Amino acid sequence: MKKLFALVLAVLTAAFAAPVFAEDVPVIRASYTMTTHQQAFMVAMAEGEKLKDNGVWLKPIVPKEKFDLYDNGKKVARLEVIVTKSGSEATTLFAQGHLDLTTNSFPAMISGIDSGAKIKVISPLQSDAIAMVSRTDIDVKGWEAFEKYVKDSKRPVTVGYHSPTSAPKIVFEAAMAQSNLRVTGDANATKEQADIVMMDLKGIPNVIPALIAKQVEFAVIPAPTPEVIEAKGQGHVVLQMKELEPAGAWEDFPCCCIAASDKAIAEQPEALRAFVELMDVTSQWCLANKDQAAVATGDWLGIEPAVISKAVMGLSTTVTPTWMKNAALYPDILNELGQLTGSLKGKKLADVQDQVFDFQFTKTAR
Repeated sequence: MKKLFALVLAVLTAAFAAPVFAEDVPVIRASYTMTTHQQAFMVAMAEGEKLKDNGVWLKPIVPKEKFDLYDNGKKVARLEVIVTKSGSEATTLFAQGHLDLTTNSFPAMISGIDSGAKIKVISPLQSDAIAMVSRTDIDVKGWEAFEKYVKDSKRPVTVGYHSPTSAPKIVFEAAMAQSNLRVTGDANATKEQADIVMMDLKGIPNVIPALIAKQVEFAVIPAPTPEVIEAKGQGHVVLQMKELEPAGAWEDFPCCCIAASDKAIAEQPEALRAFVELMDVTSQWCLANKDQAAVATGDWLGIEPAVISKAVMGLSTTVTPTWMKNAALYPDILNELGQLTGSLKGKKLADVQDQVFDFQFTKTAR
């Protein structure tokens, strides 16, 4: 019996230690979040072999769950795809060894790296397309009206967010600090202590119910939720986050990126290179075919294409000087907010680029 147990243990140990393969290709566990910010990935999955002419494409094996990744006719990986509620959930899965690749929030990846997750950001993906919305009973539009509403309120104004490491929350809090509006996470704070109370709604699906139930007055969230809220008459867009003060400071701001585990980078470079190329050509296709992209994304999310089309965002996998300049603000902001407590505490992005980035799979523009 002892010998049998030892044999079984040895077989299991070997099985878990060995790389996982589907037939003759590695299995890449990939995730995304259900927002139009990851339109390139959703369109690649939705359109599948229709995008063969791009040179890289996905062949559906199990709808929405398993895809074979092809590069110039060669199958290079099997993608096992899961939906994460937020970037912070993705970093938790990375830390637990359950994820190899994600299209998700850049600041969430920064926070994950700070906490010890063995991951790197391997490419930009998307910018802008985040907004502030309000309940139907609050008649506020534009920055000046919002600022006046906050200052006139006799108690702290409540603003919801979907993830503590999301770009909407971080950009909003940074903009409030620059506008001298006091922000807290303490729901019991008084007007003497704060102007705004931030409330964690723990996922995008909880934003609309929180507004309807009047749990919050406003929310800062990524597309397409602001557009859906407005289309359904459940609230309205107050402003796009790029319109926050100071003027121009938050335009073309990085939001989502592509990140991979250190293990995947070391062991599966061919698959990651093909995936980044897929996101690049699919991003270009989405920008050149906006109506078709809106239909594919709308079908994937179960949302009218006309609603998808209202979100204006940038899609690119190229590392540009503007992207790097704006990306460098995230560690600054997170440190100012006291949200980096690990390896990135007190650090500038320039000091930790090798710890945060691995851009061997994408293009860099000078």
